[in-house]
This record gives sequence, C-alpha cells and structure tokens, in this order.
Amino acid sequence: MVLLELVIGKKYMNTLVENSLGIIYNVCFIGCFWPQIIKSVRTKSVEDVSIGLCFMSIIGYAAALGYAVLKFGFDYWLCLNYIFSGIFVVVMICVYYKYKK
Repeated sequence: MVLLELVIGKKYMNTLVENSLGIIYNVCFIGCFWPQIIKSVRTKSVEDVSIGLCFMSIIGYAAALGYAVLKFGFDYWLCLNYIFSGIFVVVMICVYYKYKK
C-alpha cells in the first residue's frame, strides 16, 4: 500500500513538474517579443530591431510546428507555443514597418 502511494505521488509530481515547465516555457517563448513590441510602440522607433531575426523566427516557428506535429502528433503545448509565438513575430514585423524611417 505504501509503495502504491509512493508511485502515485511520484507520478503526480512528475505530471505537475511537466505541466509547470510547459507553462513556463510557453509564457517565455510567446512573450519574448513583447518587450520589443512595447518599446517600439512607445518610442516609435525600430532602429534597434533586426527584421532578419523576425523573418527567421517565423520560418523557424513554422518549421518547428510542422516538425512537432509530424513527430509527436498534435501536442497542445507545442502547437500553442509555436502558433502564438509566430503571431507575435508578425505583430513585431507590422510594428517595424509602421515605424521604419
């Protein structure tokens, strides 16, 4: 009985840690362009933005999404991550072209 409780507890902890790490990496990945978007909108300047990085990010997110779906099937966390990250890169590109001088 004690062994069963230890196994159930360990599995619960692994799931909790796994889900927590999934949430953390999604928030960080998805949010990594937010500071640049906010700064660019506030200052109305995009001189320090690398548009090449933005385009490479879109290609990378699209490739990663395709790879993840083919390799693991539809994994909610991975798909959420790559789709929303790609959306915010597109927002950054729009901001770039709006304030580009």
